[in-house]
Amino acid sequence: MNDEEVEDRLRDALRQFAGDAPPGATMLTTVTTESARRGRRARLATFASGAAALVAIGGALPFALPGGLAVDQQRPAAAPTPSVSRSTPAAVPWSAGTEPTLVRSTVPPTVVFPFSVPTGDGYGEPLVMLSAARPTAMQTLPGGTTVYLTLYDQDPGRPAAQAQGSPAKVHGQAATLYRWSWADGSPDVEQRQSLIWHPADRTWLRVDTNPDLDPKQLTAYAEAVRPGGLKGQAPFTFDLMPAGWTVDNIQPAVVTFAPPGVQPDESYVDKIAVMLDESPGVEPKLAGPETVEVRLGELKAWLTVTDEGQFLQVPVAGDRSLLLQIGPKAVLPQDVLLRFAAGIGVTEAARVSHG
Repeated sequence: MNDEEVEDRLRDALRQFAGDAPPGATMLTTVTTESARRGRRARLATFASGAAALVAIGGALPFALPGGLAVDQQRPAAAPTPSVSRSTPAAVPWSAGTEPTLVRSTVPPTVVFPFSVPTGDGYGEPLVMLSAARPTAMQTLPGGTTVYLTLYDQDPGRPAAQAQGSPAKVHGQAATLYRWSWADGSPDVEQRQSLIWHPADRTWLRVDTNPDLDPKQLTAYAEAVRPGGLKGQAPFTFDLMPAGWTVDNIQPAVVTFAPPGVQPDESYVDKIAVMLDESPGVEPKLAGPETVEVRLGELKAWLTVTDEGQFLQVPVAGDRSLLLQIGPKAVLPQDVLLRFAAGIGVTEAARVSHG
């Protein structure tokens, strides 16, 4: 298959999923922000066996959420009335006149990945997500090794400063195989290997895995990746979002929003992290004097405020609760936070967060 044929198939795949792409998506990627790749890989691996729920063929929830019932089904007509005088930490990341405002959400209902991956013969179902602001597919290979395939619109370069690169070939075209670690120079950190190749104009792919996988098997996997189309349903829907913020992670159990000045990555640090908790939310998850009852219309919720940020817990259907963890650089005024939370819905793709 030559470059022109690859381009044609990529265009066909993205036309097929055009309705699922967020506003302003380009042909080959939904987000172009440069990002770090750290942190959440071990947790994501626990979802591999249930990944079919996030690809086009669908899957079953481990618990019922009838009709996507969520906080927004009992949304108040006006902004909720604060029930506690201290609505934000003592130090906030904004000044008078620059408080965050809410706008119509641009969070996509699905994440589009315009390539297909191998199936059958021991391959796990791929899980499609937005990770560190880039479309990513995670898959388990025969034998149990997990790989992460990430889409870029420019050469991602070395995975780390001290990464050791060696030449490779994918479909006879130049590629680079890297060996590296999360923290250069430390013998105690996880070692990785990455293969980077350029399948089409303005498109780069990088596959990450552990260093024990035979490079020949890694190259064979890369050559089995074809233009096509996968998509993953987001765990939550949003009516509103803070203006100017970046949605940088859409994963089975979390969606994160990075405020201006916070670089998109795979962490929850200094962001809003929206998660589903296994508790029903009738009692506060964080008990103590910093936790107070607030109201979202008819719903009773729990807000914890400290100098480390905010934590909001809201009951939803299925005896679960919605958790909003807000870092110190992402703190919102209480009325803005409650309006934001009131517009969040839980989809059938949502998975319970375990930390």
